[in-house]
Amino acid sequence: MLSFSDLRFLLDDSVADDRRTVQRRRGAGGARVFDLLDDQRREFRDTLREFCRKEVAPGAARRDVDAEYPAALVSQLADLGLLGITIPEEFGGLGLDMATQVLAMEEVAYADASLGSVFAGHYLGMETLRGFGSDEQRERYLPGLATGAFRVAFALTEPDAGSDISRIRTRATPGPDGWTISGNKTFISNARESDAIVVFAMTDPGAGIRGITAFLVPTDADGLGFSAPIEKLGIRGEHAYEITLDGVVVEPDAVLGEPGGGGRIALEVLNSARIDVAALANGVAMRALDLATGYASTRIQFGRPIRELQAVQLLLAEIDALVHSGRLHAYHAAALRDQSQDVRRAGSIAKYVASENCFQSVDKALQIHGGYGYVKESEIERLYRDCRIFRIYEGTSQIQLLTIAKLLARLYDRHGTVV
Repeated sequence: MLSFSDLRFLLDDSVADDRRTVQRRRGAGGARVFDLLDDQRREFRDTLREFCRKEVAPGAARRDVDAEYPAALVSQLADLGLLGITIPEEFGGLGLDMATQVLAMEEVAYADASLGSVFAGHYLGMETLRGFGSDEQRERYLPGLATGAFRVAFALTEPDAGSDISRIRTRATPGPDGWTISGNKTFISNARESDAIVVFAMTDPGAGIRGITAFLVPTDADGLGFSAPIEKLGIRGEHAYEITLDGVVVEPDAVLGEPGGGGRIALEVLNSARIDVAALANGVAMRALDLATGYASTRIQFGRPIRELQAVQLLLAEIDALVHSGRLHAYHAAALRDQSQDVRRAGSIAKYVASENCFQSVDKALQIHGGYGYVKESEIERLYRDCRIFRIYEGTSQIQLLTIAKLLARLYDRHGTVV
């Protein structure tokens, strides 16, 4: 079996070929075609799939019951190079594209949504440093992020500031020794398991979103406190925390980007994170389709497998269409991201479609299972709880629709027609 270090070189050529394919096939009607599973990516997927099906999936139910953080599996992902898929090779990463990252997240989430959420949370913090860290910060932190030796969480949400980040109350004030930060954050994934946290704080309260600054805060800093893991409906193996910052002092070089630039950083990183959430949702939906198809093939009613009943066939067909649609949107957005295009609209569409489709897919799969899908021992029951968060993560479905509507209005204003 090939290692991921071997696959890095196999995939380099395919990435370039795919980009040329996207550009070459853009002709008719402006459609963009993305050839996902060429031979090299298929080998990448199959290698990761073998790991996930053998090492990740068997313990997922137990970890859910125990709300166990999958530390050993995160280390194994790191050993495979999967924590640095899009980190440049010069910093020890695989140097691949976001489309490959999406492919990886589907496979991990298919096996365990909790591990998938931990995986995506890593990229939320990593992308902040990769995209907005100074040259010195990138050289200092990216190699550790690529190997898993250094982990970063992302702390934006507050009790009174969710989708409206201009309401952030955490404050950072300058002083002779750097910056002093005080405030509270909530629903911060991977916080205690990380070495540092990207903390967003107001440095100019009168400037709204333009008054936010991003800081890299070590998790062992004096004045930084953590709650116990928040009890959640699903993805119980991914731990989220409330954190308090009580006069935490950080040095001047802890600022990411420029003072006042944190709002833009948060929104840019969330644009990519929404594509990651779409990938997680698609992975869970793919698992739901497989479970529903398998159950319908073995469950006998009226003297035959229920897959032969037209009512069940319709449900299976609906799930298949929902899964296919969600994946197309996610890979389309990832391809645009890899071309350095504006992905606000495509990312919001991908996140909205995939998360809503995932919920419908799991619901229909549970319907096919009947009463057996409703009991705690059923994997579908766990997927039902796990998938609910995707419609909330990184901006609710309603926020995505508002974002899409706003961008759509701008397209009409500018061109008189939608492109």
